[in-house]
Parts: sequence; structure tokens; C-alpha cells
Amino acid sequence: MIDLEGGPCVAKRLSGCGSGTEYLAVTPWGDLYPCHQFVGNEDFLMGNVYEGIKRDDIRDEFKCCNVYAKEKCKKCFAKFYCSGGCAANSYNFHGNINDAYDLGCELMKKRVECAIMMKAALDEQNTQ
Repeated sequence: MIDLEGGPCVAKRLSGCGSGTEYLAVTPWGDLYPCHQFVGNEDFLMGNVYEGIKRDDIRDEFKCCNVYAKEKCKKCFAKFYCSGGCAANSYNFHGNINDAYDLGCELMKKRVECAIMMKAALDEQNTQ
């Protein structure tokens, strides 16, 4: 389900899910992480609900994570549909959040291609 005629605003298309800035994971014991997939990785512990954000550097790193910060995304035709992919997948496969998970990229590109093909076929069918 890809909305080729509308979809999210430009800011959301650039930044994706908002992990680490607009979205935080809160553990049952109150710890704050940039995303649920980073929970337990102490390198990404940002703070807690009692004392607030203690690691602004993590927030700042996630704030700069967008399709223009990722080399693999800069020339990709699908970048505004996946918003650069998942930061956790990038970290787990490449060791940093500003790379891209290659298999996820290929799947997203195929999904976008198929969505465009289906839209074109439906438009052609409706004009006949």
C-alpha cells in the first residue's frame, strides 16, 4: 500500500519514522531509547523518564539521519517512499545508522515499481 498521489509530508519523507527525535521507546523501568529495536543496547540509552534526556548527542545523531545523509539513498528513485529505511537495520548490518540495509532497499524499490505499474495499469484501464 503506497500512496503515489499523496502520502506523508516532505519532512516525514526526509526523516522517516522519527526515531530518536519525534519517537522514543520507553522501557517498563523508564529507560529511554531512540527506538524499540535499540532497547538493551546501552550505547543508545538516552536517559530515563525520571531525569529526562541525558544523551543529546544520540538525539542529534538521529536528527541528522535522513535520505540526504545516506550515500546509498542520494541517487535512489525510491528514497522518498522509504525515507532512508530503518536506522536499527542499518546499525545492525553496518554499524552505523546512516547506512542502508541493502535487502530492505531492494524490497522497497520492488514494491515502489510494482505500485507504479499497478497505478499505470489502473489509469490505462479507466481511460479506455
